[in-house]
Amino acid sequence: MAKLHFENIKISGIVTTTGDKKVTIEEEASNYGYNEKMVKRLKKRMGFNSRYVVSDDNICTSDLCIQSSEVIFEKFDKSDVEALIFVTQTPDYKAPSTAIIMADRLGLGNDVIAYDINLGCSGFIFGLLQAYTLINSGLKSVLLCVGDISSDFSYYKDKNLTPLMGDAGSAILIEKKEGFNGDFVLHSDGSGYKHLIIPDGGCRNPFSEESLKEKEFENGIRRDLDLYMDGGEIFNFTIKVVPKMFDELFEYAKISKDEIDYFVLHQANKYILQNITKRLEIDEDKLPMDTMTIYGNQNSASIPGTINGFLEKEFQNRKKVVFAGFGIGLSWGACVVDLENVYTPKIRRYNEKR
Repeated sequence: MAKLHFENIKISGIVTTTGDKKVTIEEEASNYGYNEKMVKRLKKRMGFNSRYVVSDDNICTSDLCIQSSEVIFEKFDKSDVEALIFVTQTPDYKAPSTAIIMADRLGLGNDVIAYDINLGCSGFIFGLLQAYTLINSGLKSVLLCVGDISSDFSYYKDKNLTPLMGDAGSAILIEKKEGFNGDFVLHSDGSGYKHLIIPDGGCRNPFSEESLKEKEFENGIRRDLDLYMDGGEIFNFTIKVVPKMFDELFEYAKISKDEIDYFVLHQANKYILQNITKRLEIDEDKLPMDTMTIYGNQNSASIPGTINGFLEKEFQNRKKVVFAGFGIGLSWGACVVDLENVYTPKIRRYNEKR
């Protein structure tokens, strides 16, 4: 387990952009073979309701993150940014790195460090760690962009996964600032990589005609070019590792859970978050859990998306906040940070007029 402590680093801005098209579970029920009774049960138990996706196949995660970044730069000077990190599973191209293209689109200049990280549900924590590390090494300011066009890899007939997934891209500005500290714990376990995977399209299983063929499984229909999720294994993994991870974080940071103002977790689904809340004996007011219900599971953007969606007015005064992400890899991580006077405007759709 990696444990890291940082001093004098601050999150100054968080902006999130969702897909521009809202779809409801009722509108998509026929794709999954759901009847009215099943829809009602899934809405109550899992939190299925609506999600936001992009309306055009040509809209990329980078486009959502660029919009979020431009809002950041209405408030902050982009000339201070010395690195751009892009965490995504849906880059513009297989090569080159999308972060380099984004830095050019944003006019950040050719002295900026820019690179991609291929992670999903835990990606915000790992990306934040990278940003903190770069600033700890001497950089002034880092722009962290996170998110996915999840509708790109979730097949429309996959009733196990697709009703959960939303499209979003966030931009987070991290700066050198006296008096703001952060503590991180992180893990990874590749023995469970097959529980959440896109089987085809990489070097191990190259794309072929077979990759595009529909295949019927117990929990839906998908192709080998789409994301597969073993829901039972992922649920068991989450319930096993997340409570233990919090114990490790609290011990390392020398704090108690009662000192935490908010727990902002990856918004996998409402059922998982409710189970974590019970196991940790946390007041539900401290752990928002409606992001997936309204916007969909936003992968690495779900933590910043939750802040912009539900906590946008909470960080004018100092708050102690725990972030935690868990999922693909398998990978999981958490951190506790101080947030104060953070620019967190309300979440917006792509191309939505302000």
